[in-house]
Parts: sequence; structure tokens; C-alpha cells
Amino acid sequence: MTNKKRILFRIEGCPYCERAEKALDSAGISYDKIEVAPHDRSLIQILSSQPTVPIMVEVIGSSSQDDDILAYIEDLQARA
Repeated sequence: MTNKKRILFRIEGCPYCERAEKALDSAGISYDKIEVAPHDRSLIQILSSQPTVPIMVEVIGSSSQDDDILAYIEDLQARA
């Protein structure tokens, strides 16, 4: 499975978001940021079933269609 894009959803001024960013940066992990409007957390709720940030999503799939998703499922099964 190839490395996939990681996306950190955050709110400006959130100390938990800043702590997560520092940890990611310190570990040398690449990611993109999406700023969430403090008054509209509906996307966060959909993605994580919670209204709080930060959350991180790793994109799986798309470049090689379902192959990456199938490899991900196999990896999850191996860890179970």
C-alpha cells in the first residue's frame, strides 16, 4: 500500500490541535491542514462521530481504485 495523504482537521487557537501539530511535525509526519469553522462542525461530526477537534483522516483508495482499500482491510484483519 502506498503512502496516502493525511489531513488534520483543526480550529485556530485550539490547544489540542496545536499539540497534535507539534507532535506530527516533531515526528516528521507529513499532513495537510483543514481549518474548521468553530460554529460549523458538521463535517467533523460526520467523519468522527464527535464534534471535537483535532481529528486526522488518512485517505485510502482512489489512486489504484479498490486495491488500496482491500490491502487496508487485509492489514486490519492481520492486526485483529
